[in-house]
Amino acid sequence: MKLFTNDREAVFVRRPNRFLIIAADAVDGKEISCHCPNPGRLIEFFGLRPYHIPGIKLILEKRKIDKTAKKAKTAWTAAGLYYRDAVVPLFSARANAAAGELILREIIKDLETVQSEYTIGDSRFDFFCIDKKGERHLVEVKACSLIEEGVAMFPDAPSVRALKHLEELAVLSKEGYICHVLFVIVHGKPKSFIPSLHTDPAFAAALSRAGKKDVKIHAALLRCNAQGDTVLVAKNIPVDVSHGKLAASNSGSYLILLELADRQDITIGAMGTFSFAKGWYVYAGSAKKNLEQRISRHLRKTRKVKHWHIDYLAAEAKTIKALPIYSYRNLECDLAAGLKKIGGSAIKNFGSSDCRCKRICASHLYYFEDVPLKSRAFVEMLFRFRHREAFIKSAGK
Repeated sequence: MKLFTNDREAVFVRRPNRFLIIAADAVDGKEISCHCPNPGRLIEFFGLRPYHIPGIKLILEKRKIDKTAKKAKTAWTAAGLYYRDAVVPLFSARANAAAGELILREIIKDLETVQSEYTIGDSRFDFFCIDKKGERHLVEVKACSLIEEGVAMFPDAPSVRALKHLEELAVLSKEGYICHVLFVIVHGKPKSFIPSLHTDPAFAAALSRAGKKDVKIHAALLRCNAQGDTVLVAKNIPVDVSHGKLAASNSGSYLILLELADRQDITIGAMGTFSFAKGWYVYAGSAKKNLEQRISRHLRKTRKVKHWHIDYLAAEAKTIKALPIYSYRNLECDLAAGLKKIGGSAIKNFGSSDCRCKRICASHLYYFEDVPLKSRAFVEMLFRFRHREAFIKSAGK
């Protein structure tokens, strides 16, 4: 089937909001405003807004203008992009059409009727199906574009809507419906699908519970070319919901990114006064429990007694951002080593005075002249820990 048409190609420049992309024409370099049909964070492609990683090649589709609309719309839609060796379609809503045409009859045998956009009470589901035995099926479809380290994950941002649908399906399964969640993976070569506990632990924990008894969970893989032609290449990518307890544990590691607008002399408790250059600092930490609360404390600049080294720096920061990593083991020393490897400069002994790893960490705080989120190396490091290292239960395994 055809997911989109390739009417023009361009280069990503920036993403002012979830639904707008500014691109540069691939030929003359003129800026083009494009609708973004995928509201996810899409960090792996564009970086974390507002800190963009420009340069990725986009596929644009001419947009049909609604003449009755009160407000003008952009003339183009970012229909897809080139990432590594694949074409990634960005139309998350069109995953439903692909599911209906290519996947439903592969995961539910002997279907007789298929109805899209089916309403029950106040809820609407992507598909209602009846098989030859008269069994009633409800299917909710989710497009998945986050595939790193051979692992596909959904969602890439907290999704209240996805959690609501899942909870509704769990209830309806007790009323005689056979309920399904279908994750349509749109590129890459994933070996497994795991709900993204790093970005939405509530959804990940709920999917783990529902998948054990109430809801059938499927993951299928599509492949798309530059002209939008799409085929089903795997109907049963393995689904791993075994990390539900980790998602519910509120335990793991994290990175805190801080920006200093100017050079400052800051007293860091008993360590004394340090001269911090203008730029960005990344701190690696961990919490055996209350991970979300620990991160929230770091992000709060007031109403707290300074306890950790990071508290003193956070109080002076212009910008603070957090990247959680739910993990079975303490990864803060490994994260610190990763920050050094990608070019960070150690702030000696900062946050590592009680380090108990086998090697002696020079620091758990690293300096970068420019924002790390604009660095492809930093983003790749983040996904290596989120998609692989987080699930290793002991060192060396």
